[in-house]
Amino acid sequence: MNTHAHGDDHGTQQRKWLVLFAMTGSLAMIFVDMTVVAIALPSIGRSLDMGQAGQAWVVTSYLLTLASLMALGGRIGDLVGKVPAFIAGVAGFAGASVLCGFATDGTTLILGRVLQGVSACLMQPASSALVVGAFAPGERGKAMAVYVGIPLLFMAIGPALGGVIVQSIGWRWVFWLNVPVAAAAMVMTQVAKPRDARTPDRRIDWTGGGMLLAGLPLFVWGLQSLGEVRDAGRALRLDAVVLAALGVGFAILVAFVRRQWRSSAPLLKLHLFADRAIFADAFVIACMQFAMTGLVLAGSVYAQEVLGFRPFEAGVSLLPMLAPVILVVHVAGRWYDRAGVRGPASWGTALSTIGLLVQAWGVWRQQYPVMAVGMAVLGTGIAFTMSPTNTDSLSRVPHADRGQLSGLVQTLRQVGGSLGVALIAACVALAQGALERAHPSISHTDFVATREGLRSDDAQALERARNHPQLAEMREIVAGSFAVGYVAAAIGTLCAFVVVRRMMPPGRVLPPGGGAGVTPAEPSAG
Repeated sequence: MNTHAHGDDHGTQQRKWLVLFAMTGSLAMIFVDMTVVAIALPSIGRSLDMGQAGQAWVVTSYLLTLASLMALGGRIGDLVGKVPAFIAGVAGFAGASVLCGFATDGTTLILGRVLQGVSACLMQPASSALVVGAFAPGERGKAMAVYVGIPLLFMAIGPALGGVIVQSIGWRWVFWLNVPVAAAAMVMTQVAKPRDARTPDRRIDWTGGGMLLAGLPLFVWGLQSLGEVRDAGRALRLDAVVLAALGVGFAILVAFVRRQWRSSAPLLKLHLFADRAIFADAFVIACMQFAMTGLVLAGSVYAQEVLGFRPFEAGVSLLPMLAPVILVVHVAGRWYDRAGVRGPASWGTALSTIGLLVQAWGVWRQQYPVMAVGMAVLGTGIAFTMSPTNTDSLSRVPHADRGQLSGLVQTLRQVGGSLGVALIAACVALAQGALERAHPSISHTDFVATREGLRSDDAQALERARNHPQLAEMREIVAGSFAVGYVAAAIGTLCAFVVVRRMMPPGRVLPPGGGAGVTPAEPSAG
């Protein structure tokens, strides 16, 4: 009997680690796509004859789909089971990646990106819920550190890897490499047979889903287009279509929130935010994603547009931000297991704010060493914040509700990322408008040609680019626009720090039904 029991326990241990590795692989695909594609954008644009607006939508369409459908994906996982939802999401992501790789025009590529986003919305809420469900409360911090840490490792090497792929075998392989990862994740999930649960409530708020799908893209597109100003005599005016999109999108989102509060079967269970700790976790995650997603894209573009880096060099330039995440995330997980979320989240949001301000200074002064220091501090802050807050939120609800809560939290996370990208795009557009007004004779084509000259292997072309009479002023204007974006991101992480200090309780969370919510345990540091 004892031998048999020991064997069962050993089998359970093996299965939960298989669950963890399968879910980790799926998250790695989602994370890598956020960074590798940014590095590949210039090559994609040249290959498919896409302008700047089209290239931006290669990124934005993916993020908006995640933000708009993540809640619905979490709800579907609760209804049909998290394992079937996960398998469907992984298979769909692989198929969409193949479509992206074979795209012959911008429309097909953007369609493939939307399908990737739809699939990720099935995959991600289910995967995080399955990881938390596979491990005991005292092990969840370590497990979630692996679940987040390994994808962040791929995210860290993603820009450099993307630069190598683009320069050596072509941008299409950026998408095709997802296929073997997806196949491995599906096989491990089938072998592990993770514990699953379905909710008895079979209702889905399809109307609410439609409102979110309509309102959020309109609002984010309007925000992203705010930088496109027009001359109107002595004043500047915004396009009426942009203002209409902002207003209509905002009105739909307000109506959506009211509907969710009043509905007996909401798409997003906003009443979960009655738990101040869950609200704080979600708010902090959204603020950190706002800073991280927008600035990973901004850092790649800045390195190429202003510093004149090649794609591989631009990818490597981001490593100071992402590499510390890999080293610190496991420390953060153990800290959470020992003392709860408040300590690591306090330090994480504070360090992130400091790192962003240092980067803003380096970006403005066009000094990469200063930027690198800021990136390292920001990366450390991200590691201390993201894994503990995500683990803490999911630990506060029963297993059957984790898909719903994961969908809610991840929706806010992707909204934060979409707003971060939109903010950067608006700042750059404003700078471009200022540049064109200051120098009407210089077109964006001239600036791009000069930028390409800075990356040229031709000594004469490099010398001409460096001696361009107005290059310094052009670079200063563009650098200033990026610096504004970094300061805005720092304001967001500062707000997250305030919420952590005011709303997150000290101590560890108890399993649902096991007590009031947290143990008085040892006080958390910070």
